[in-house]
Amino acid sequence: MKKKIAVIFGGKSPEHEVSIESAKTVCARLRAAGFAVLPFYAPREGAWRLVGLADLLAGRPLKGPALEPSLGAGCFLKAGGGRVKPDAAFPIIHGSTGEDGVLQGFLELLGLPYTGCGVTASAVGMNKIISKELVALDGVPVLPHVVVRAHQKAAMGPLLARAARLGFPLFVKPVAQGSSVGVAKVKTAAALRPAVLNAFRFDSAVMIEKGVDRAREIVVGVLGSPEGAAASVCGQVVPQGKHEFFDYEAKYLDDNGMRFLLPAPLPAAVAARLRALAVRIFMALGGSGLARIDFFVDPKDSKRVYFCEINTLPGFTSHSLYPRLWERTGLKPERVLKRLVDMALRSAAARRRLTTARK
Repeated sequence: MKKKIAVIFGGKSPEHEVSIESAKTVCARLRAAGFAVLPFYAPREGAWRLVGLADLLAGRPLKGPALEPSLGAGCFLKAGGGRVKPDAAFPIIHGSTGEDGVLQGFLELLGLPYTGCGVTASAVGMNKIISKELVALDGVPVLPHVVVRAHQKAAMGPLLARAARLGFPLFVKPVAQGSSVGVAKVKTAAALRPAVLNAFRFDSAVMIEKGVDRAREIVVGVLGSPEGAAASVCGQVVPQGKHEFFDYEAKYLDDNGMRFLLPAPLPAAVAARLRALAVRIFMALGGSGLARIDFFVDPKDSKRVYFCEINTLPGFTSHSLYPRLWERTGLKPERVLKRLVDMALRSAAARRRLTTARK
């Protein structure tokens, strides 16, 4: 009998529409890999729905019965009667409430196996400050930065001055958002405060990071578990047109916003180092399933590399970087998805074997 996989998509983050596009690809590929697919749509206003796969793939309105979790039974109850009990879940809600450990914690309470990183790794990976500090403790090179928190917003002048002393350009980023939401490249002191205030629209803490001018943006896919992981070939994102870096518009709204060089034109030793660092970061943060690790490489000296961020739930649309990285490495999307489901089921089985008694 086919395993039933609930693909959970939508969500409340600014990446809602991207999540829908990822779900289309994931559902189609899971079906091609031999799974029975259950599309669970999470509208921005809440109230999950079981929607039709054909409607999702065709881009039609997403309608269907509301779903309510039944924690005791480990399943979902459908409005109007009946229940749905998936064998595993495939979360593909990008950004807040889907990629930050919130959804993963809910699935843990439900007792439902799920693909991807667990609660802690998801939460840590979403937080740019915590993730950088943890990998730095493991010897991974990171760029200097200054943090402005909500309680410092009204009197942030000294923090802005400290950030300016790092030297321009600077990158201003909401601490816990994905897909470059709210990110700005700042070239002058006068532009710093407006960029920080804009980033505060998306989060309660803002990071101001030293930039590497005209840095090469290198991405590596990781696939594995705490027992062992592998890295894909390196890819290079080259923003083009009006885009100075790989911002949200270049990723999702502008078809000509970037070129993707695959594999990245790097010396073999540098590519090997980045792949090793990607696995090291994945392990240091407690990753499982999938992640994309982003690096900056100094254009004047390719030996100078820096960890940028980890994306624990990368996009899976037809043009997303993660599946393309693995396809170039030799794994087709269907095989990647099958491995993710297999890892989720094994991980859940291992957790069930752990004792919950004191003795």
